[in-house]
Amino acid sequence: MRARGGVLARGLPRLALVLACSGGCAKSRAVFPRAPVILVSVDTLRADHLPAYGYREVETPGLSALQKDSVVFDNALSPVPLTLPAHASLFTGLLPYQHGVRDNIGYRLSPKTTTLASFLRQRGYSTGGAVSAFVLDHATGVAEGFDHYRDDIEMRASGEALGQVQRSGAVTEELLEKWIGERAPETPFFAFLHLYEPHSPYDPPEPFKSRYAARPYDGEIAAADAVVARLLGFLKTRRIYDRAIVVFLSDHGEGLGDHGEDEHGILLYREELRVPLFVKLPGNARAGERIASPAGLVDVFPTVAALLGEKVPLALAGEPLLAGGAAPGAGRRLYAETLYPRLHFGWSDLASLTDSTYQYIEAPRPELYDWTKDPAEKNDLSAGLPPAFRTMRAQLLATERPLQPPGAADAETIKKLASLGYIASRSPDAAAKDLPDPKDRIRTLGLFREAAHLAADHREKEAVALLRKLTAENPRMLEAWELLTRVLRQSGRPREALEALGHADRLQPGTPQILAGMSDLSLECGDPAKARSLAEAAKAAGATDVAPLFAKIDLAAGDLARARQEALEAIAQRSRDRGPLVLLAEIEVAARNLEAALAALQRADALGEGRPPLMDLESTRGDVLSRMGEEKAAEKAFAAEIASFPGNLDAWSRLALLYAATGRDGEFRSLLTRMTAQVPGRGSLETAARVCEIVGDKRAARAFRDRAGRNAP
Repeated sequence: MRARGGVLARGLPRLALVLACSGGCAKSRAVFPRAPVILVSVDTLRADHLPAYGYREVETPGLSALQKDSVVFDNALSPVPLTLPAHASLFTGLLPYQHGVRDNIGYRLSPKTTTLASFLRQRGYSTGGAVSAFVLDHATGVAEGFDHYRDDIEMRASGEALGQVQRSGAVTEELLEKWIGERAPETPFFAFLHLYEPHSPYDPPEPFKSRYAARPYDGEIAAADAVVARLLGFLKTRRIYDRAIVVFLSDHGEGLGDHGEDEHGILLYREELRVPLFVKLPGNARAGERIASPAGLVDVFPTVAALLGEKVPLALAGEPLLAGGAAPGAGRRLYAETLYPRLHFGWSDLASLTDSTYQYIEAPRPELYDWTKDPAEKNDLSAGLPPAFRTMRAQLLATERPLQPPGAADAETIKKLASLGYIASRSPDAAAKDLPDPKDRIRTLGLFREAAHLAADHREKEAVALLRKLTAENPRMLEAWELLTRVLRQSGRPREALEALGHADRLQPGTPQILAGMSDLSLECGDPAKARSLAEAAKAAGATDVAPLFAKIDLAAGDLARARQEALEAIAQRSRDRGPLVLLAEIEVAARNLEAALAALQRADALGEGRPPLMDLESTRGDVLSRMGEEKAAEKAFAAEIASFPGNLDAWSRLALLYAATGRDGEFRSLLTRMTAQVPGRGSLETAARVCEIVGDKRAARAFRDRAGRNAP
């Protein structure tokens, strides 16, 4: 493939395009020193769901325009179908077993690891990023090297699943656009934008929601396209686009049921590994080229370094894609893995190698596919033991791939945990062999999804029964234990929830998120001493932002001065989060400083402009206002909380007590009836019983408790 003519932007004196020409320009020597670098990652985007790769069911005008200006890689692959480890590979140019981040939880990228951001910052670049999901929080280490990293994404409600803690890509783009706009024109910069659309749950905004009602995944792709188009339009308006290197990609694909998995993480077929990859060069050099050779996310770091004329670090697993005489990736075999089935379900982990013709999947029953003839990978060729099967299998067997466990893996952390009185012995089969093949157990996901739907519908009794069955048959199924924990807590059974989470802790000892959850549940069970011990263990295991947890513990223990200090520390650490301010308001209520409590909530309101509601904010406001004697304003606040978070039983109970205190018996009883109908299950019935006991209606309390007993497993 020969280079297209050198199409350069006019009037750009800082752009130096160096070409070595001999009878025509040799594209292998094209470099663009100090060019702006913009990296856009759209999470969970299958390449074969873009018009750029032949799909006709969705319109993406923004990406289609970028495609025309770019070099397009037809067979780009992710090294792992999970957001955090895939981005760790993207930023470091290393494979997961090299950088050590093997899952979305329980792992952290070492601050000693060179990232693309730190590499460019050392060379005079300003570095800024904005992400749309909590899974890429700075505490994971992926923010290493960024001067500016907007990851202020709040968990809106307690117990919210990590993968669902996200914000609109449009909001994230605005944040990055603002940062880019503040750069001096002569300052080189690296900007990273991460969009979480089209990650599940698929719920695109209008007009895409209506336009793609039958295909919400495609609707989210269209929504992401609109955000990317807005960023590109901004870059063009500021005269940055033409002189910039723009890299567009996804971290991994999505199963969509092709091999039995609806989402991603468990299997390694092409629908989960193949991702889009566009590289737009300054002046649109080489625009319109398509490269069929396999490329990987690990190649982005060395490709950008080479395009800038910088020396590529030797230790990287990736290689420059737009340099060298041979076609990029010729003769390569790209590695991919997933430990997710082992860590979350107790099934075997998987690994694969892909070359220009075949994909080999290492599993208890290995598979081989000719993806050029069988792109859907339905015809397994392994039975014939062809040469590719034998050589790829031998290569994987010869590759040293240490199985870094999650949680407390290093000796120093284990020693810290032991000194605190906590250390769970690792499950004896944590490194077990002869685990089930994920493709043989994939139907189990149907039962797990059914339990999740039951829980979402507040059918806790049925959900708990199904999850008990799942955990009995699959005792190493971490996902089931964690969902069981959430359902039990949702139904007002914190002690059983703590016991269930204890099973998860034994499967992944020393995991910060699990330890923090156990601490929170211990506090709910009325054991602040145990809660503090577990919070200390979470901190020792690497948890950041634990100040709010300690503040809650101190509040429960009655140490208001210490609780206030912890809350202020949390506010300083997370200056854009509303949660710590709500917690400070609760502490001020306990100290009877109602004006201070209201001031904290007003500060939270200022931060919340344009953001979705936050659980407990309006409920806490209602509590403050009712104590100040402003019953009507308090009623309005409680009603707003219930409208946004109908599962918040505390808000229902506070509003019921407000009705009782003001002599509105009819509305009191009507509200409890509405609560138990709208939030069915044992939890709401127990709450109604407690409220009736508080107001002295023992007969109604007994009736609600009888109904709650019938809802118990």
